[in-house]
Amino acid sequence: MEPWLRPEEETTVQDPTEFHFLDLLKSLEQALYWLREHLTATPVEALWWEPAPGIPSIGARVHHVIHASERLATYAFAKSPNYEELAAESAQDWTPSPTAKEELLADLQAVFESIYQRIQWLARDALYRQRLVGRRRIPVRRSVILHHIAEHAAYHAGQLVVLLRLWQAQQETTPNG
Repeated sequence: MEPWLRPEEETTVQDPTEFHFLDLLKSLEQALYWLREHLTATPVEALWWEPAPGIPSIGARVHHVIHASERLATYAFAKSPNYEELAAESAQDWTPSPTAKEELLADLQAVFESIYQRIQWLARDALYRQRLVGRRRIPVRRSVILHHIAEHAAYHAGQLVVLLRLWQAQQETTPNG
């Protein structure tokens, strides 16, 4: 069952912000669920296939999600992020060396588990504190950064579906494919 549909125990909370934490955790679980589901369904031959020049493969997109999520988590949690270094790292997201699907799945799981754990360790009021993001050091609430990790991952999970369907269609129309 998809995480967003899993029933929850009725909970009485003293602080309504607790529901914000629970919803945030669930949105991260949902994004990871979609990414794992689609990556697992991807045949090895399709993982690094590019439909056209300049259109990144499924593997490249997953690699980007892993590293972008790590960077965003650094902005959200690190005491003193190196803004220039983090911004420079983003340029490498789209040119990964081909990696085995199992390694991508493990890296994806590890990064989301780390984010999930760090959210659970946060003081309740820390979710709403301003953090600085990017080279320009734009002030953003930590909750917005964390929600963006889930939104960004879900966005790319949808792209995995489309790329996989394009690859499958190409296989059906290619002789001996």
